[in-house]
Amino acid sequence: ETLKADYYGPTINFAARVESKALGGQVLVSQPVLDRMGEDLRAELVLANAGRFTFKGIAEPQELYSICPPAIRYRDFPRESQELLCNRCKGPASCPRCDGGEPLLAR
Repeated sequence: ETLKADYYGPTINFAARVESKALGGQVLVSQPVLDRMGEDLRAELVLANAGRFTFKGIAEPQELYSICPPAIRYRDFPRESQELLCNRCKGPASCPRCDGGEPLLAR
């Protein structure tokens, strides 16, 4: 749906959350997107399992896949994108319990 050229809804929210899990230069897709890609397109790309990720509003972790053209297939991304943690309580970076200071990368 659109409202003054803005898109909204659960699909858009999920796409934004998937994008937030990617590292710089990385393209991540979910299993439903991968399933909808034609065989010709899939044959032209290098696919790698990026791991299982949890998302707000979705009960089960979702498998994500990193896709790239063959020209950059040797670019290395960690298997799972690292989550930012609260500097004080080590919860999510957007911690509701404290201001958290500067976020830290999870180890």
